[in-house]
Amino acid sequence: MKPVLRSVLATPILAVPILAATLAVVAATLLPGPARAQEQQRIAAVVNDEIVSMRDLQNRLRMVIIASRLPQTDETAQRIAPQVLRSLIDEQIQLQEAKRLNVAVSDQDMARARADVEQRNNLKPGQFANFVRNLGVDPDTVERQLRAQVAWGKLVRRRFGNDVTVSQEEVTDVLDRMQADAGKTQKRIAEILLPVEDPANEAQVRQLADRITEQLRGGANFAAVARQFSGAANAAVGGDIGWVLPERMAPEIAEAVAKMETGQISEPIRTLLGFHIVQVVDSRVLAEADPLKAVVDLKQLFLPVPPDAGPDVRGSQRALAEAVSSSAQSCDDLVELAKEVKSPTSASLGEIQVGELAPALRDPVATLKVGEVSTPIDLPNGVMVLMVCSRKAPPNNLPSPEQIRQQLETQRFEISAQRYLRDLRRSAFVEPRV
Repeated sequence: MKPVLRSVLATPILAVPILAATLAVVAATLLPGPARAQEQQRIAAVVNDEIVSMRDLQNRLRMVIIASRLPQTDETAQRIAPQVLRSLIDEQIQLQEAKRLNVAVSDQDMARARADVEQRNNLKPGQFANFVRNLGVDPDTVERQLRAQVAWGKLVRRRFGNDVTVSQEEVTDVLDRMQADAGKTQKRIAEILLPVEDPANEAQVRQLADRITEQLRGGANFAAVARQFSGAANAAVGGDIGWVLPERMAPEIAEAVAKMETGQISEPIRTLLGFHIVQVVDSRVLAEADPLKAVVDLKQLFLPVPPDAGPDVRGSQRALAEAVSSSAQSCDDLVELAKEVKSPTSASLGEIQVGELAPALRDPVATLKVGEVSTPIDLPNGVMVLMVCSRKAPPNNLPSPEQIRQQLETQRFEISAQRYLRDLRRSAFVEPRV
């Protein structure tokens, strides 16, 4: 399976009324050399006084299909061409606005954007260009998208930085609500929203939603598809809504999510906004502490059993371990007993997180109280007795106040960015030519 090309600072792409399928977008790749070159120079759209070429559209289509793991077929290209063209138009509008307000993208900005792509895809520094080429994607179209994303991100931060504030009271209210819901099951949700902006196009949007759902269930990358097609404010983060209680969602979505297991993808769900495709990424109990994250200070007594030893040797060592287990009253006792029986390993294991222990030791330690000694534990090379000398309680899964503040700020920036782009679209001259 190829790695997924993930964008950074991605701009949510709002769906538009579905345009007629553009066979030329796909057919151009089948033309002879001169004819193909001529086709690529055609204008796909005019945006104010600039153009988006057919070549731009073809290259972006290929990138989106590969990055989203969609089928590389003519049918796929035809279905997604309108949304991909809209994303190119939006990028052109964003770059034009950034230029108008003197927001520049420096070489350092682009280097950080490339480094972020490398980090997201577990690449070594400097592997960005080869990574893109190996995917079969035109590097120029990736650079164009990154540049637009960086410019738009800087512009939004500059324009709304003084307006987006989160008070301590708001943070406290969110934390209080979470604590009140402690013990309830949360689910981590990702969504793709395909807005229905014109009722006349509802059937077409539903058809697209059905097709996307089919491809997602067939292995298409949910986050990549969300970045390219979702009209929700969280498209920039791959559609990730975060941890939510199903009952706090829209009723139509809550009903579907309540029945879904981790990893499942819903059928398209109609709401007032449009069609939602929802994935349950994970589930957890809110405010529940993970016992595997507790840190314990352990003492041990280990009695070896050679690989070629008979059952009598193991039985003898186990009997000795049982005697130690019944007589040790403290960690100091266990240390002294380990010396007396000449245990070949150090009695002190030090502090360790329960989840980092070997599976055979993890469960016994997870349930031991401080000062309590385990029953003998059979291991392939011997018999062990453990005692917990101290235990540091694991943290619960509630976010910190600072994390809540950052989440609220991010949400408000995304909403402001959407409104800003919507207003720019309304005032722009846009003429699709395909």
